[in-house]
Amino acid sequence: MTNRTVIVIESLGGGGAQHVSSTLANTWADRGDAVTVITFLDAKHDIFKLDPKVRRIIIGGTNKSPNPFAATIANLVRIRRLRAAVLSCDAEVVVSFVGATNVLTILATRGTSVRVVVSERNDPSRQSLGKLWDILRNYTYKLANRITANSKHTVSQLNNSFPRNKICWTPNPIRVSECKTNIEFDKPYIIAAGRLHRQKGFDILLQAFAEFHKSHPCWRLFIVGEGDERPALESLSHSLHIAPFIDLVGFVKNPFPYYRGAVFMTHPARYEGLPNVVLEAMSVGKPAVVTDTQPGILDFVQHEKTGLVVPGESVPSLAAAMCRLSDDESLRVRLGGAAREAIRPCLPDQALKAWDSAIGEN
Repeated sequence: MTNRTVIVIESLGGGGAQHVSSTLANTWADRGDAVTVITFLDAKHDIFKLDPKVRRIIIGGTNKSPNPFAATIANLVRIRRLRAAVLSCDAEVVVSFVGATNVLTILATRGTSVRVVVSERNDPSRQSLGKLWDILRNYTYKLANRITANSKHTVSQLNNSFPRNKICWTPNPIRVSECKTNIEFDKPYIIAAGRLHRQKGFDILLQAFAEFHKSHPCWRLFIVGEGDERPALESLSHSLHIAPFIDLVGFVKNPFPYYRGAVFMTHPARYEGLPNVVLEAMSVGKPAVVTDTQPGILDFVQHEKTGLVVPGESVPSLAAAMCRLSDDESLRVRLGGAAREAIRPCLPDQALKAWDSAIGEN
């Protein structure tokens, strides 16, 4: 445990890493730690809010570079600004989130006495940062004091490239909701949530829902989240003739009423670290259908025990699992109850103990 902590992340916009970083900052500050959050983007991009006790430093430097030379200069400027910001905090430890930011943080703190903890949020064997950034990640991560990962699969992947004594599992501290309200709707619906990006596989979900809809014409699909794929998903839903039954809800600050009102959750990502949205839905007793291409969530969703697991990018398998859950209430009750128990390590008190242990060790 430490008393002077800096958290570095590109922004506090929507996303799992942003949720975790803001949760850690607010919790640590609330117990009396001196916490500073350094971001590149300013507060107008924020979705997650910081406690007034958390200091915020914005260093800029996010403009797109027109060529590789300009990008190199821009990153050197980012490193210089980040180093100055970290030193101004007299920090004992810096906790950094997400690949490229982790690289910049390690380089910015070289030659200082500050401990550096980087957080890997995805499977590095499947998610490339780009050729140069991948090389830099492989070099710089060896220099970090600690590498955290939010899935045991990612831990095993990191163990192949970096010293094992530096790597530890730190589960996501998920949001919990005391509010018991749910979205009232006259038809049963399936919930999905996440950024509207190809990674999340919502195009696969729409194709599976089109198959599902043939035998379940009254059901609807709600997708909570926003992103660049919205026009493509809207076009696909029209071409599949299911547009009247699809609700692209957009970003929702509190998705729990949608979780509670749903019959079950689907998360068909092509790759993923540990999706908070699935854990949140499980926390209110909703069973989930997930793909086997996101091994982080398989720490918690075990096929036939706490949810259903289908092959990645398999429309027929996903549609069949959706039909099975919709038609079998006893299965939903059994899996939903087990799901609620399975995610206990991610409840805030338990997850924060793991984080304190990770950043507090030399």
